[in-house]
Amino acid sequence: MPIFDPRERSGPILPALILANVIPLVGIIYYDVSFFALFYLYWWETVIISIFRWQKMGWASKPSEPDPNVTYNGKMLTYEQVNNRRGMRIQYFFIRSGMMLFYLLFIVVFVGIMTAVQEDATSFAMALTFTDKWVFWSFIGFVALHLIEYITWIQTEQYKETTIAELASPFDARVLVMHVVIVGGTFLAMFTSQKLFPDHPHAASIGYGTLFVFLKTIIDVIAWNNNHSRQKAVVKVGNALRGKSNSSK
Repeated sequence: MPIFDPRERSGPILPALILANVIPLVGIIYYDVSFFALFYLYWWETVIISIFRWQKMGWASKPSEPDPNVTYNGKMLTYEQVNNRRGMRIQYFFIRSGMMLFYLLFIVVFVGIMTAVQEDATSFAMALTFTDKWVFWSFIGFVALHLIEYITWIQTEQYKETTIAELASPFDARVLVMHVVIVGGTFLAMFTSQKLFPDHPHAASIGYGTLFVFLKTIIDVIAWNNNHSRQKAVVKVGNALRGKSNSSK
């Protein structure tokens, strides 16, 4: 299967993956890490991933066969439709762009402004404008990471084993995390700041951060398990093929 995410290569050890997600929450609770900055960076990383995925759609060259379970206006899509590179890239660009702009508006209005009002307006403004060094260099790191992954994807000719349809869906788990955190996090932030930690200066961020880390950890664990199972399947197939090759000699 083509690699779409750096985690799908070999994957870190599961406890380390969980720990990496929990550390930012510890920073929110005990230090001055802003949840808005963390979530804002997550949004930017999703934008960066979307840009490189759109670029990959221009390279993907493996033909895709129509899925009889997928229909449009009651008719099964044709071979030409499921391999329509230009049409699928245009569709992905506009739908994904609209979604990301929608989520940015809600992140800034509901997460950012609530954090600014209840905690620190200066940190909110610095994160939003990239004058916060942690936000700026994290953004640069995301760009470098996914640029390297994209170049590697091309150099290893993975585009020859990738169909346009595999890349064309504008909906994924990252978007799901943003949607649930924006909707549910607002209520959880109010509950946390009013009931659980009424005197804590970062109570709203704790509410948002807890939900964010919980959902992201679940998705990362599922991705890790899927990759782990996929690797086992690949090894089994490889061993079977080697066995047949040796028996035919």
